[in-house]
Amino acid sequence: MLLFVFVFGLLLDKPVIYMFIALFVHSTLLFIIRYFWQGKEFGQAFTHSFDLITITIVIIFTILKVQKAKSSE
Repeated sequence: MLLFVFVFGLLLDKPVIYMFIALFVHSTLLFIIRYFWQGKEFGQAFTHSFDLITITIVIIFTILKVQKAKSSE
């Protein structure tokens, strides 16, 4: 996955937020395939689809968005 982020960010010269959105979509699709198509358990499909870095970044991004929305009100 880090290779994916490297290629997407440096070679395609895209903004950082798009890298994490693409990474999250990629992990979500992997989860859906593993859970529904391969019939793995929820926990096993989740842990094999999402890595710790992706989960941490999504949580931080969500917290920042919520704080920004609250401060603009």
